Formats: sequence, structure tokens, C-alpha cells
Amino acid sequence: MFHFQQTGAYRQIISALGQILKDFPEDGNPLLKRKIEEEAYNITDNLAKGLSNLEKSDKNEQMQKSIDGIAGIIALTDLAGQNESKINPVKRELVDKLRVLQSDLQNFKSRQKKILILSAHMGQGHMTAAKAVSEALRHNYGYDYSVEIVDFMELLNSLVNLVTKTYYENSVKFVPSMYKIVYDSSNKNVKIVKLLNQVNYPFVLSKIKKFFDEKQPDLLISTFPFWNYLASEIWKKHTRDAKFISIITDSITVHNSWVLADTDYHIVANEDTRQSLLDMGTPPEKIKTLGFPVKLDFLEETARGEFLKKLNLNPKLQTILFLPTSQGQKKNQKIVKDILAAGGAAGDRINLIIITGRDSKNKPKLEKIAAGCNNVKVIGWTDQMPDFIKTADIVVTKAGGATVMECIAAGKPMVITSIIPGQEEGNAELIRRYRLGIISSDKDNIADHIDYIRKNYKSFQRSINKLSNPKSALQIADFINDLLQN
Repeated sequence: MFHFQQTGAYRQIISALGQILKDFPEDGNPLLKRKIEEEAYNITDNLAKGLSNLEKSDKNEQMQKSIDGIAGIIALTDLAGQNESKINPVKRELVDKLRVLQSDLQNFKSRQKKILILSAHMGQGHMTAAKAVSEALRHNYGYDYSVEIVDFMELLNSLVNLVTKTYYENSVKFVPSMYKIVYDSSNKNVKIVKLLNQVNYPFVLSKIKKFFDEKQPDLLISTFPFWNYLASEIWKKHTRDAKFISIITDSITVHNSWVLADTDYHIVANEDTRQSLLDMGTPPEKIKTLGFPVKLDFLEETARGEFLKKLNLNPKLQTILFLPTSQGQKKNQKIVKDILAAGGAAGDRINLIIITGRDSKNKPKLEKIAAGCNNVKVIGWTDQMPDFIKTADIVVTKAGGATVMECIAAGKPMVITSIIPGQEEGNAELIRRYRLGIISSDKDNIADHIDYIRKNYKSFQRSINKLSNPKSALQIADFINDLLQN
């Protein structure tokens, strides 16, 4: 179904036009009926094109043509009523409804509900969740909502954003123990995060207030916690009937910065995370367990055989997907060697797909190790990650919030190779607690874990399927719609 077909105004106009044609008397003027049918077709065609081009240009000729067409339909139905004295072919309330819809279309962009999602390019999970929610709103409600995703850290201060991002990436990559110290200290002493927000408050107040005034959102959503307190303070103080939702992107171990802000609702991925929020003092009525929003691609089936054939891989073999981390090239190389050794001298007992992403240094080194091996594919960046995950039988990856939830949505057991201290420990605990995969240590041979999962595959799948919820983004979209319509 196309997005314009999900838009409320489009559905209402289709319904009204259909009723008008249905109510046209059998002995009515055939030429007049044909003219109404032609006008109705033109209205729906132009409206479909106008809605689809809504975000491309302020001047929307197709939308205007559909508005003019409705005026034509109203005139024709009035004429039909005058000419057909026995039976009025149009119910008066339908004509009145068309006039209201015509007015709504004339002011469509200004009447759209506006949703602003504050996120950050810190890891993959925050933006992944933001984009999935935006996609789901468009899928369920067409163009009823205007959704904008903003890197809030970049908006606050590009220099601070660069320094923070560089610190995060380098500490996680080279000195994870230092990252854990910072994470734990800020988590235990909530005053640290609150103080940082308060110190920055006077410096960014006018900038953020101006930003909110320009955007005029009906709803604020956050998928990144660090500046939530600051954002909510400014947003709530300067906006009447302000609504603020946070979508928590990790499981079980929830950082205190998520609950500092004056948030109307927290959306969590599972009951375990809900319990964590309750333990932190969050009122139960403010917690909604709706799942982690994954891409809608996870709802669609991937033709596994065809997909593997396009990669020159053997559809008859089990497929291992390895997603290397940036935390150690030597470790990544060892993992590939271990998997290939277990897969036969030439890797001919399994398919191995390695996706290095934007890590240009890692890719050639792994290609060199895999050279001469059958059924091995090393890929750089791809926008088909859902297809790769759905095609795989086992995923070897880090304990990132988005990746773990995508594997659960696809029903794929995991071997976890690394965990960012503090931040990702809850995701690993979820896997361990519900037997969704295996948490590996640096000394382990990954191939042994893969072999164990292969031998107990159905058992792992049953465990994963109990938590799998690929519809979570759509459920979150419905919750947002209910919130904004009440």
C-alpha cells in the first residue's frame, strides 16, 4: 500500500466520493454521472500525486487541482439535485463533508501534526530507533504526520558534539575501562548529568527555544538520553500542552539520564527493562512496553536462496553472519580464522558473510584471510542489513542495542564477541537470561559456540521467538497516534 493511501484526508475523500457515486439514482442523467466519475478520478489521482510530493515543494499544483476538483464535484452534485426532482442523488451531509475536506486540504501542511525526534550519531542504536519510528508513522498514517529527526548534540554545539563523539569512539575502542568508569560514575551520581545540563542551560536557552519556536512540534521524542533533562526543561516551560516521550534503546541496565527529564512516557523493549525503570522509581503508568523499533523490512520475508545465489554462496549450507567491531582488528581476524577452520579447510561446510561497514582498514585484511576460501563474502557498507540478518542462521556480533533487537526480531541466535562496559551489559544479560545466544570471552574459540548453537538450533529459536516482536515500530506509531488524537 502506498503512503498516500494511509493518509486520513485521502481515505475520507475516497469514502465520500464513493458514497456520492453509489447514491446516484439509476434513472439519473448518465452524462452527469459520467462527468462526476471523471471528476472523482481526477481528484483522487491529483491528490495521490500531491500528497506524494508534499515534502518536495511548497507549491503543490496537484494538491490545488484536487481542491479545485472537489469544488467541481460539489457544483455537479448540486446540479444533479436540481435536475433530478424525484430523488436527490446526494445526501446533504456528504456535500457538507466534502466542503470540510476541501478546507482541510487547503490548509493541509499547516494542519499536519509535527513530530520532532531528538537523537544522536553515537553508536547505531539511537538513530536506528528514530528512523524506524519515522518509517512506521509514514506506513500507518501516510502524510498525517510531519516527522523530523535531529541530531540534538550537533544542534547544541558542533564542537562539543565532535569532542564528545571522538571521546566516546576512542574510549570504547582503546580504553573501554575508562569509558566504564565515566559511565558508572555518572549513573551512580545522577547529579553529574543534571549539573552538566544545568551548566549548559543558560548558554543554549535562546538557541533551543528559537529552534522549538520555529519547528512548533506537537510531540517531542528522544532516542538519546544525555541532554533530555535540558531539552525537557526548555520544552515544558515554554510550550503549553507539551508532550515528551523517550524511547529507551538498551535493555535492563538503564542509565539514570533516561529518567531525569520530565517525560510523559518511557517506551521500553521488554518487561525486564520495565522492571528496571520501576526499580529506579518511575511511575508504572509512565512506562509502555512496546518493543524496540526495528525497520519494517524485518516484517517481510527474504527469498533466502535467491539472496545467497546473488552473492555466489551456497543456499544449501548454513550461513554465519559476522559483524566485526571497531574494538580490535586482531580479534576480528582471529574470529574469521576460527570460523573458517571449523568450516573446513576451504570453508566449504558453511557460508560466511562478513560485513565491515564503513571500516575501510578492516575490509582488505579480512579479504586477505578469506582469499581462496569457498562460500565466503566480505562486504563493506550495505543498506541491506535486514536481508543479511534474515538470511543468516547465526549472527556473530557485539551487544549493541539495535543489532541485538534486530536479531531477536528476525529470530536469529547470536554469538556476542564484545560488550561496551556499562552501556551494553544489559543487552548481554538479556541474551544470557533468556538463552538467545552465547556470550563469548576473548579466550574462547568462536567456532565452538557456533557449533553448539548449530547442534541446539531449535531450542535457541524457541527462546528467541518468545521475545521476537518485528511489529514494535508499528505499535509505537499507533501509540503516538492515540496520544496526539486525544
